[in-house]
Amino acid sequence: MIGFEARAHRRALRVCALLALAGLTACVAPPSYRDRPVAAGAPSTFVLAHAAIVEEPRHATRHLDEAKTIVYAQTQGGSLTAGLVFGALGALANMGMVDSQTGLDAARMKGKLRLEPRQLFLDAAIRQGLELTDVGGPAHTGATPYLSISKSPSGRLLAAAAVQLEQGSGADRWSGLYMYQLPSTYSLDDLARPSEDLQRKLAAEAAQGFGELAAFIAREETGRKDASAKAPPEREFVFSTELLTPGAGHAMPARLIASSQELVWCRTFDGVFALRRSGMKIRTRGI
Repeated sequence: MIGFEARAHRRALRVCALLALAGLTACVAPPSYRDRPVAAGAPSTFVLAHAAIVEEPRHATRHLDEAKTIVYAQTQGGSLTAGLVFGALGALANMGMVDSQTGLDAARMKGKLRLEPRQLFLDAAIRQGLELTDVGGPAHTGATPYLSISKSPSGRLLAAAAVQLEQGSGADRWSGLYMYQLPSTYSLDDLARPSEDLQRKLAAEAAQGFGELAAFIAREETGRKDASAKAPPEREFVFSTELLTPGAGHAMPARLIASSQELVWCRTFDGVFALRRSGMKIRTRGI
């Protein structure tokens, strides 16, 4: 049995080494933190958009509404043994099992939640005085709001208000995800058969989340253009969280923007996130 485990372990290491090599050869430049470019001459103009990264089908991800504004993702349902024993073919089978479980979960929640993320963000953007237009253009910033729902290792479902921002084109193209984790968690049964109280609670928390994101974007607009605004440098730290890496526990680098007893605002290679401190493992002291 020990020999079998050793062979399986060596096989898994070879597969990991090949994947790592492929990743290294694909890299063109090291990742950088997502600082949104803000011009000094005029306020950014935002337009509600339909970002492909949000609306196109992806592995282990499903849309829970026809408008594709409620996105469910999870990483459970696979088999670690399949990947270790059968190598790359086992890994592919494992991915298929995870995707199948995602579909089963999503089928139970499809069409059950009554909230409109696009309208919630639009209302919040108007309250914050963001410049908005109905017509897209190369100089405008596309905003794709949605509600993110993900399954944690415990099986609880975590919710977050999210906005995918995209601006520019070609070599000047920039994109980043802005996400605010909501305070409540749910079971799959909760969202498969949501009560009226749950619908109201989730809608209220989502509205607050989009309001916080719109306020942060507005502060970005003001702070970046005001030469007299001397914000302290963002401190680097390392953390892991169930919201961004469910079940994996991978350590992630980030820069601290602000923190409280409940929330940690940070900037990562993917965007800006407001995360519940209770769901984070912070591996740097003093955060």
